[in-house]
Amino acid sequence: MRKVLCHRLRAYTLIFGLVATPGPAEAGAQTSVVAPSVNGLMFGLHYGAPLKWSLVLAAPLPGGTDAGKPFVAAEPGIGGWRAGLGYARMTSELGSGYVARATFLRTSRKPWHTTPQSSFAGAEFQFMPLFTLGVRVGGFFRIGRRAEQRGLLTADVSLAL
Repeated sequence: MRKVLCHRLRAYTLIFGLVATPGPAEAGAQTSVVAPSVNGLMFGLHYGAPLKWSLVLAAPLPGGTDAGKPFVAAEPGIGGWRAGLGYARMTSELGSGYVARATFLRTSRKPWHTTPQSSFAGAEFQFMPLFTLGVRVGGFFRIGRRAEQRGLLTADVSLAL
């Protein structure tokens, strides 16, 4: 178990180092805070209600700056999936920042703390105080068929890769 954790830590350090290391042309340039990305795509890992584990893949939209970018995202998870439009802004070179997004959420057969096979629309806010680790909270209202649960509050922990 310990050996597996060491290999994962080395792999993450290598990947993070490749993403965060400036290229030769950028080394002498003025520094600016850039959202973490690989080939323009942004990745993230989330754990919480209602999707349990989920992986987000986001693609930048035209506009924005080096520090902030509008994006479109897809997020499949164990308890359902999300799709959304948002804005990510990095506020320091240590990986702190925030994300605001409008989201459509669809639950599957076994979500946490909500009705299965339901659709919701709402807004989410993600705060990353340091090293792209953070928390995300959201407020949603139910769309589609009638049910007892009209609204949904979500929360999870996140890691932007």
